[in-house]
Amino acid sequence: MKYSPSSDNSLLYGKNQFIYRTEETDDRIDIFLKSSVHSCKCPLCGTRSSDLHATYERTLQDVPIRCKPTYVHVNVFKYDCVNTECRQKVFMEPLSFASASQVRTDSLNALVLAMAMFMSNEGASTVLSLMGVAISNDTIQRLYDRIEFKDDPDVEAVGIDDVAMRKGQKYATAIYDLKDHHMIALLEGRDGAPLKEWLKGHKKIRLVARDRASAYASAISEVLPECTQVADRFHLMQNLLNKMKDIFKNEIPATIFIKDGAVLDKAPEKEVREKGFDGNLLDGISYDNSPPVDEDGAEIEFKSKKRNLNSKQYKKNACNREKNSN
Repeated sequence: MKYSPSSDNSLLYGKNQFIYRTEETDDRIDIFLKSSVHSCKCPLCGTRSSDLHATYERTLQDVPIRCKPTYVHVNVFKYDCVNTECRQKVFMEPLSFASASQVRTDSLNALVLAMAMFMSNEGASTVLSLMGVAISNDTIQRLYDRIEFKDDPDVEAVGIDDVAMRKGQKYATAIYDLKDHHMIALLEGRDGAPLKEWLKGHKKIRLVARDRASAYASAISEVLPECTQVADRFHLMQNLLNKMKDIFKNEIPATIFIKDGAVLDKAPEKEVREKGFDGNLLDGISYDNSPPVDEDGAEIEFKSKKRNLNSKQYKKNACNREKNSN
């Protein structure tokens, strides 16, 4: 079977862009794109225009290939709006893989945020640098700050829980859609007042999964009295375990004594047993206090200051010992 190379690049950067050149060096990869469509709709009035105003090159960093920094160079078109009543005189064509004024592709931003979600910003920055992405922990935090949550006024089932923005200092209230488990709102504080205002604009809610916070319970009961409140899975298991611990403390003593396979009702009395001495151990012990001798049988004298009985120090110590003994 014969194979032919494919020139379809729609899966990489969209159907309106095609790759016309690639360059690779020892330390980076560059991909050059150009638009295949020469008309675009005005973002303000929606009128399609093919009047070219100018072109410019836009450079974005993409997901690394073979752990090499990868950059995409896009030849972007600017168009004149043909609608004379439109205030938008000039507009540029949008890119399907990157937002306006963005220096990284959406795919790379998603990779950065996904890695930072499972580790710290500093750790994600270090790992990404090994993959060929140069990004600081402050830039990762700015990406987090730019995330916008899409609220749904018609949501019917939500999950509410408190999250720590800065542990021990700053907390917030997170609200999730229970159908697809995505966040739809992040409210400041966890006292229940911001939650009340948010619930007033979401009267279609029929089910709320929340933690054990009384502030959330009172806010939901006040604004949505007919709403069903259930404990989420984590706090349900936590309540169950705490209740079981209380039962075990009341029914089972902290210390259980077992003797001869039977459980004792009370602690047994201590028995003092004197350990006997095994006299056979002395038979295996030998001690020879005789001075060492050499091969000829002569006594070996070790040169030591302590053996010099005529030294002044030795005589002085002997006199002191004699005085102390008297």
